[in-house]
Amino acid sequence: MSTYQETTLNSDQYELEALLSDRFVLTWRHMSVVGLVCLLFVLLSFTPLASHTTWLLAQRGEAILTEGHLPTSDVTQSLAQGISYRETSWLSSVFWAVIARQSLEAVSWATTLLATVSLVLLSVSLWQATRNSLLTGLGILWFALFTWSALGLGSSLLLVLPLWIGLILLTLKNSSDGTLVRSGVTVAIVALWANLDASVFAGIGFLAVAWVGNSAKTLAENNFQWKKLLHDRSFQMAAVTLELSLLATLLTPLGIGLWTDLFQSWSLRQAPLDVTSTAGLCWMTAVVLLGVFLRKHQGALPLAEVLTIAIFGLLALTMASYVVWFAPLAALVLIPRVQSALGIHADPAPAQAEVSEDAEAKPPALRFAYSLGAVLLCWIAFAISPLSQAVLGGQPRTIGQLFDNATPVAATRYLRENPVDGIVFAPATWGDLLQSRQGGQADVFATTSMSNLPQQAKYDYNKLNRGEAIWQGITERYAINALVIDKKNQPALLETVRSGHENWQVAYEDDLSLILRRSGQ
Repeated sequence: MSTYQETTLNSDQYELEALLSDRFVLTWRHMSVVGLVCLLFVLLSFTPLASHTTWLLAQRGEAILTEGHLPTSDVTQSLAQGISYRETSWLSSVFWAVIARQSLEAVSWATTLLATVSLVLLSVSLWQATRNSLLTGLGILWFALFTWSALGLGSSLLLVLPLWIGLILLTLKNSSDGTLVRSGVTVAIVALWANLDASVFAGIGFLAVAWVGNSAKTLAENNFQWKKLLHDRSFQMAAVTLELSLLATLLTPLGIGLWTDLFQSWSLRQAPLDVTSTAGLCWMTAVVLLGVFLRKHQGALPLAEVLTIAIFGLLALTMASYVVWFAPLAALVLIPRVQSALGIHADPAPAQAEVSEDAEAKPPALRFAYSLGAVLLCWIAFAISPLSQAVLGGQPRTIGQLFDNATPVAATRYLRENPVDGIVFAPATWGDLLQSRQGGQADVFATTSMSNLPQQAKYDYNKLNRGEAIWQGITERYAINALVIDKKNQPALLETVRSGHENWQVAYEDDLSLILRRSGQ
């Protein structure tokens, strides 16, 4: 039997040599940022599912997969049949339909992973821009607080948020290298985004504002000589990129219908941002940082950045839904600019290993100790999260643990086990889940896509929601055979039906909901 020579086992004659590059050497500062991202990942993984548009998208995706074409009416509401409808989020719908077919846990996993992709992309971008772990960590935390409610919601938003971050980085990047490549990638992002969601026009608007800002800066640098501006290569490439991006929005099954739907559905009548909320306080922080940047900045102002921040900031204030677009823009632009304006230095470089020719010298310190610690933190976060069940095993979460306290889990289970033959009236926010496969595919009166209903149906929904005395006549008109009442948010309807429901019987009741079914049904 062969044996190793004794000298082979002599550790004094052999040393371990690191094969990784020095750029993988992390410090305790880097590890703290990794720990923050891991903490946010764990919190996201335990964020309960809510009754949101993910269920609408999943049901529409099921229709697309089954029929092989885009629906021409809203399949989530039977009362919307016959009314023209354009599916502007067809790719998102197919994605969530495929995920929802697996399990409810899979929907939670997908939501967590997609939100984490945005967090990681933002953190890497901030680190590359600042090389300061404290500013990077504060930027990640600021972004998370700004958009936390949106990060846990799922829907098409989580699919397009990484694209939005990438578009910001490509457009506001100062380097002139690889202009053609950046232009091509920008157009590809817009084409993909257009198939995921109609919010692609926020990206188009951003490209247009950035182009105007850069053009104004170039014009000022050339003493307002328009001829030099028109012959400037950067101006020409930005204009071509914007034109190709506009054409890329037509590369969808809807074609020009995507534009038509935008003009028909877009409205300025949206809820403004509550400045006392967490998102509102983060918005005010952005205003302060913008003021510091404008006050301390030296040299020519980057007009593209200032214009995009100002315009999207005003949109976020007047229409709260724009917060999700403003938050990453503010973090990626303002934090590096404030660092430069205030003269905040980057982190010190990791200490280099000293090479000694003395054979008796002590072995070098473990340069990769913090790198290994960061990897360990990632593994611990994964092991703690529910996503580890597929690898490490364990008991899956119950339905009650997957959903939040405002979701009628027990009422949904009842309707799934006791189907209703006819229309079910429920709050529109509950209708999203009830009409899905996971909710038993109840034929609900309305979902959060109430805009697709006939005008009279919208009036009657509001009358029922207010608990008006003619509620029984409305239920007869629409053949409503079940009422699912939110005890907390529909007190008037609850009081009305309790005072007189001769033709109705209580089928189920708990602290959250009350289900009435028509007698004989």
